Amino acid sequence: MKVFIILPARLNSSRLHHKLIRKIGDKTLIEHMIISAKKIKNSKIIVSTDSSVIQDYAIKNNVDSLLSKKKFNNGTERSCFTAKKFNAKHNDIIINLQADEFNINIIDINNLIRHLKSTKHSSIATLFYKTKDKSEYNNKNNVKLIIDKNNKAITFTRNTLSSVKTFYLIHVGVYAFKFKSLLNYSEMKLCDYEKNESLEQLRLIWNNVPIDCLEVKKNQSIGINSARDLKKARELYEN
Repeated sequence: MKVFIILPARLNSSRLHHKLIRKIGDKTLIEHMIISAKKIKNSKIIVSTDSSVIQDYAIKNNVDSLLSKKKFNNGTERSCFTAKKFNAKHNDIIINLQADEFNINIIDINNLIRHLKSTKHSSIATLFYKTKDKSEYNNKNNVKLIIDKNNKAITFTRNTLSSVKTFYLIHVGVYAFKFKSLLNYSEMKLCDYEKNESLEQLRLIWNNVPIDCLEVKKNQSIGINSARDLKKARELYEN
């Protein structure tokens, strides 16, 4: 069983132009993400991109890359395409690490890998954290979720929704798949909820595919979707 860490990395982004090559300190965001990925032991790291500019950063940082101009609906589809190109096997674990999830805790990614390795019944998992900060909850760039008593995802949304009054659940941008489940995902049709919310995981919810949700105890990652997020990441890095 191999572990692939795939960073889907489009150059163009709708909410913050060319965010992956913006600097945080002396390095670009994509370089920070590559450095983080390198901390995951016994894994193969691949930057999967549509841009030779981003591919050059992968080469500079001595990791594998795949340049493809093929159009994908989301990073999960790109991850599947990439894993196929690198000959992943059905039980291999594919980590779709969103390339804008700055300061992700490697311990949490290792927990996802360990979780999928240790259970036969789970094939997809992701991360979330609890917050009492209502401004985080009201921010449309933050994806909210509801889980059941077994920590299975019920739904994800960018909108506010009913939640436990004392805290809110926020999604963290990383997914773990056993490759066979990733292949199944790529064969499913887009659903309207996915299109409307631009949330790729809603395709799984629509098709009644279980997603295990693991809690991050102390989240310090920043999903960079706006100039405000970028400023926050720079302040965190400098301190």
